[in-house]
Amino acid sequence: MEALAVHLALHGAAVLTISIFGGLLLYKAILKKKHEAGWHLLHAGGTARGIMLIALAAIIELPVLPDWLLSVAVWLTIFFVWTSVFAMIIVAATGERGFGWFGSNANKLAYGLYASGTVAVFPAFLLLIYGLLIAL
Repeated sequence: MEALAVHLALHGAAVLTISIFGGLLLYKAILKKKHEAGWHLLHAGGTARGIMLIALAAIIELPVLPDWLLSVAVWLTIFFVWTSVFAMIIVAATGERGFGWFGSNANKLAYGLYASGTVAVFPAFLLLIYGLLIAL
């Protein structure tokens, strides 16, 4: 279980680093008045996701689940975070929105990343909630 906490914290720190860099690019975009919304999303959304992973690292021993189910929940959560962060990078760099399977390849890729991460996060958090309820 300690290894899962380390993975969560490590991925959280990496995502926070990317979001901090996104903040620098947001500053540049504000000065140039170009694609500010995408960089703002990466900066804020990446920060929230990184903090979420670090917070989960602190409590990951609390859910009462078999080790394999806890691992599934952790890795699905990490998958969700990275797919959404990569989608946000694409959105920020291209100005696309990633809201549907249409338009440019960048838009389709961002949408696919968002969609696959969304599919993964729900079972992950349902497992965590179930494990926490059992822990009560």
